[in-house]
Amino acid sequence: MIPIGDEPNEGRTPFVNYALIVANVLVFVLVQQAGKADGVVARYAYVPADPSLVTAFTSMFLHGSWMHLLGNMLFLWIFGDNVEARLGRLGYLCAYLATGLVGGVVHGMLGPTSAIPSLGASGAISGVQGLYVVAFPHNRVKLVIFFRFIVRVIHVRAPWIVGFWFVLNDILPTLMGAAHGGGIAHGAHLGGFGSGLVLCFVLRPFFAPRDTRDDRRAPPSAPHVPRSRIPDLPPARPGNAGGGRAGDPWILDRKPSAPTPVSGRPSAHDASPEILGLARAGRTAEAARALGQVLAAGGRPRLPESDFLKLALHMEGMGRFDDAQRTFEALLAAYPTGIAAPVAHLGLGLILAKHRRDGASARPHLEVAAELSTDERIRSAARQALATL
Repeated sequence: MIPIGDEPNEGRTPFVNYALIVANVLVFVLVQQAGKADGVVARYAYVPADPSLVTAFTSMFLHGSWMHLLGNMLFLWIFGDNVEARLGRLGYLCAYLATGLVGGVVHGMLGPTSAIPSLGASGAISGVQGLYVVAFPHNRVKLVIFFRFIVRVIHVRAPWIVGFWFVLNDILPTLMGAAHGGGIAHGAHLGGFGSGLVLCFVLRPFFAPRDTRDDRRAPPSAPHVPRSRIPDLPPARPGNAGGGRAGDPWILDRKPSAPTPVSGRPSAHDASPEILGLARAGRTAEAARALGQVLAAGGRPRLPESDFLKLALHMEGMGRFDDAQRTFEALLAAYPTGIAAPVAHLGLGLILAKHRRDGASARPHLEVAAELSTDERIRSAARQALATL
């Protein structure tokens, strides 16, 4: 099981994260090429029996092997960019160094008489992971699973997979008295992770706003709908049956239009009644999960317009942007002239602009929402997104 990425990603270019990766790689390469690895480790690695603030800092940029280095840099590359976007560049650098130092101190406290040199960025990277799971509880980590001859990519919520790693790799060995065993500084991992969790809760009021300049990936956009055929979404009225909160602009207050027949992969079992039953029973999360699975498999369930929209918005709110994009596209394919079309165009445009970094595909959808909707909230959100493209 190997992590290969996460989603969604914030939009800012993570210059500090890149600089930290380059610094770690350069230090390792220069030390190895100079043939002075043993001398550098003896002088600059952190030794619990002879603690020093200087070596606690310098040890964060030393690694014992290529595998040690590459493993740490992979985790830093996956988790560091989003944390930098939230804390800002200076804040992220300070948090990285601070959690790394705390990790070294905790490692020394668990074995104060140990004369074994400790080195590596894993304490600081564990701190980044602690910051990440608090700041991005709904993000998902992409994992490659190898089982015999089967290779599969799965998506797991970040708190679940990060928590699993720490329980299995650090908490259990520490409880069993192996805090310094196996060449792994479990105390540094636990200290860094714990300080990252605490630090993130403290810094939450100072988080930078979410960046909207996201154009990293470019999936196909939804089918284009002629603007002259898209009716406006009526103003919202509290107590409506559309499924949103009172006052939300996506609450529908008149009967949805009939669906337009669309082509899709035939299925021996139509899951539409089950999805609709879950949605109408208030089990929105289960309905959204079932709908996402059907759409990901190429199916085209037949749902009322209001339920399509309700589930798409739920997916977007939970950070499931792949599923939300497919649901908005399916809604527009089934109801190209529906009353929810402006909101669907807005939702799809925001996903393409902010989380796919595909401004060219996002622009037509945002323009539809900005120009044709009579609801000022929809027009304002669309105009703001267009201004950032």
